[in-house]
Amino acid sequence: MDLEVYDRLADKETLVIYMTKSGQGRITLSGGILTQDRNSRILRDSYDYRPIHKRQVQVGERLMCSAVVPDQTLQTRRTIPTDWVVSEVESYEPSGDIPGFREIVIAYCEKKPLSLDEFKELIYDNNARVSVDSFGGDDKAYQDFLDDKKFKY
Repeated sequence: MDLEVYDRLADKETLVIYMTKSGQGRITLSGGILTQDRNSRILRDSYDYRPIHKRQVQVGERLMCSAVVPDQTLQTRRTIPTDWVVSEVESYEPSGDIPGFREIVIAYCEKKPLSLDEFKELIYDNNARVSVDSFGGDDKAYQDFLDDKKFKY
């Protein structure tokens, strides 16, 4: 007989805080009225809503950021590596009766700069691109698509 276990936190997200490791120094935040010129060890925070078994921050994971690259017809979102790599991970579960999160994960990061070649290798665009594979390998159909003025991008 299978017993179903009630999980009162099943619908709650995980808060992930990426911080500089002690001794790695502080960063200066720019931005809004609350963060302008403030020094902090917090690099980023995020909320993870994925299924519980997929919510894992891995040691060795490099923090990435994204930027919009101006384009004439498409808005390209590019993912860019940072110098920060996760070196330790701690998890904390709530002890209160009405928790705001399923858990809080603190990922401590160390600065590990990349060479120019490593940096270039890790950059990628998040937009879908049309290729000959989009046409099942049919070169003629792909060329017709590229030549069609209404599909120019």
